[in-house]
Amino acid sequence: MQETMPQEIEVRYILPAIRRELARIFIKEHKLSQKEAAKILGLTEAAISQYQHSKRAKEVVFSDAIVAEIRKSADKILAGKDSKQKLMAEMYRISNLTTVRQILCDIHRAQSKDLEHCNVCFDEGLITIKTG
Repeated sequence: MQETMPQEIEVRYILPAIRRELARIFIKEHKLSQKEAAKILGLTEAAISQYQHSKRAKEVVFSDAIVAEIRKSADKILAGKDSKQKLMAEMYRISNLTTVRQILCDIHRAQSKDLEHCNVCFDEGLITIKTG
């Protein structure tokens, strides 16, 4: 059986959860329509609907501190809403927060029992993690 890579966990769980929170913030707090949120996030309206009804990206629950960071990102994205580069930069920033990397690590360990003592994602020689 092939071992799952951390990047696969990020694509399957972390990035959709960040998109879910951004969609929720755009719609509930910024009063955007599903169509507007979908356009900004580069997703379909169906995907936004699935995020709203917990049919997609429901496995990851972020702490209030991470949601606050995502809220900051939402503000920055909306300030330049036609900029796909701003969206990409903010998705990257959130996914590299230490607490988000820890969630990724926890999911990976839960799926691969032989990774109990793995520290690849936090090895300072391999990767620099930005916080806040």
